Amino acid sequence: MLFKSSRSDAMTEHYRHLQAEDRVILYELINQGCAIQDIANVIGCHKTTIYRELHRNSSELGYRPDMAHQQYRQRIYDKRVSLLERPSELKSFIINKLKESWSPELISGYLKRKAGRNIISHETIYRFIYSKTARHLKLYRYLYKKRRFRYPRVKRRRRMVMKARKRSIHSRPSSINNRSRYGHWEGDLILFRHTQANLFTLRERKSRLVIALKNSSRHAKSTTKTLVKYMKSSLKKTVKTLTLDNGVEFLDFETMERKLKTLIYFCDPYKSYQKGAIENANRLLRTVFPRSMNAEKLSQKGVDKAVKKLNDRPMKCLGFKTPNEVFLKAFGINAI
Repeated sequence: MLFKSSRSDAMTEHYRHLQAEDRVILYELINQGCAIQDIANVIGCHKTTIYRELHRNSSELGYRPDMAHQQYRQRIYDKRVSLLERPSELKSFIINKLKESWSPELISGYLKRKAGRNIISHETIYRFIYSKTARHLKLYRYLYKKRRFRYPRVKRRRRMVMKARKRSIHSRPSSINNRSRYGHWEGDLILFRHTQANLFTLRERKSRLVIALKNSSRHAKSTTKTLVKYMKSSLKKTVKTLTLDNGVEFLDFETMERKLKTLIYFCDPYKSYQKGAIENANRLLRTVFPRSMNAEKLSQKGVDKAVKKLNDRPMKCLGFKTPNEVFLKAFGINAI
């Protein structure tokens, strides 16, 4: 082996790092009021591991599994980078190979093959190259693209707990899928350039009735407030279920469910076509509300006027009746 580990075999038999799924379980059990020892038994670790996890990875917001896992990963990266910030055989080897035009991935893979285990990741080598302590070495000159600065990779923040609580569209009853009953809606946002303002659009699956609400921002609480306020005042008791996509604007879905006393289903990631009714409506609305327009200047009255024209248009799938006619007959109220 090229580089020996300082961790003893005995230690690895009795200690392990918590994984992302362990942190989700911990979060759920803590909220249920379970005892620390019981949580440790479920996860399969010592209770001191749980105490240490809560102490090290909690914030002002309390314990959140996604934030805790990010903090854990950052400490691991910082620890590994620090190994390269002082003279060592490993540091010399990496610098020499970089000067021979080896990429960080090649160096990491070569060390792994020779040692039979992971020595250092390519990501850690990149972090070292662009760290303050290695800046004077200008190691970036030996990389393929020779960039002086490393551009951050944009990633979607993982909301593991929310994902666990979401109700999948695959569990939606057949009566909703085949449009045999009223009261089942689909929702989405119509976004615009250079502004946070947007339109929260809704469509009742059976009657095809469309609603568009001016919404001040994509923040989850704003979206929830806009929907709940309208539904409670204008469409009370017409919402049995709602189907949404996985956008950040719908993270507060549990509040929607509680206040509207309804069930919310979610499409699979990147499969918005699973709520095709609202997607088709949005395409029609885009002819009136193009992405380039200034949504801040829109008034709800103007939005209602445009949507009413859509709802007063006969549809072949409704026997050439209008969505307004079908909805009025089903619920006895005018939506707009």
